Amino acid sequence: MSYERPHDAADERLPSSNQPGAGPGRPRTRYHRIVSVTGPLQLIQAFANTLGTSPGPDELGTREEAAAWLRTAELLPAEAGLSNSEHAALLRLRESIRDVLAAHTGGREDAAAAARLTRALADGRLVLTVDPASAVRLASAARSSYPNLVAAIAVAIAGSAASGAWPRLKACSAPRCGQAFYDESGSAAVRHCSAHADSM
Repeated sequence: MSYERPHDAADERLPSSNQPGAGPGRPRTRYHRIVSVTGPLQLIQAFANTLGTSPGPDELGTREEAAAWLRTAELLPAEAGLSNSEHAALLRLRESIRDVLAAHTGGREDAAAAARLTRALADGRLVLTVDPASAVRLASAARSSYPNLVAAIAVAIAGSAASGAWPRLKACSAPRCGQAFYDESGSAAVRHCSAHADSM
C-alpha cells in the first residue's frame, strides 16, 4: 500500500479554512467507503485551521456550521448531519490534532496529546480491504457518516506519516495564532507560519 502527497485539481474541493486542502474520494464497498489519501497534508491542515487565530472565527463552532464545512470538504454526505455527541467528538479530534502539531513545533514528545489523538481517531474504525486484484486499501468498517469522516482524517495522517511529512506539519507558536503550517525548511526548525515569520 502506498501513500503520496500529490497536488492536483482535487485539492480545490476543500473550503479555505485559512489554507487550501484536498477532498478525499470515496468509492463504495462493503465497508461503506474506501478512504482516499489524496492531498493528506492539505486535508489535515485545512481541518486544523477551521479554528482561526485568537480571537477569530470557528468554522466548526455549531453543529450546523461544522456540517456545512464537512459537506464542502466532501467529508459528509449532503443529507447527513451531526449529533451533539458527534459534534463534541469532532471538536476533540481537531483539538488533539492541534496539540500534536504544537508538539511538532516544539520538537518534543507529548504523550498525553498523542493518546488523545489516538482515542479520537479510533472512531474511524479502520480496516484493511483487499480486492480481487490484491489492491490493499484502508476503509472504515462503519456505515454511519461520522466514523467515515474520522477515517478520512486518520488515513490522511497515515499518508503524511508514511511520506515523512507528518512531523513537519506544525502549529504556529506566535501568540494567539496556532495556525497549522508545513515546515519546508532544510533544518525543519521553523516555529511560525508565514504570517508571523518576519515579525518573530
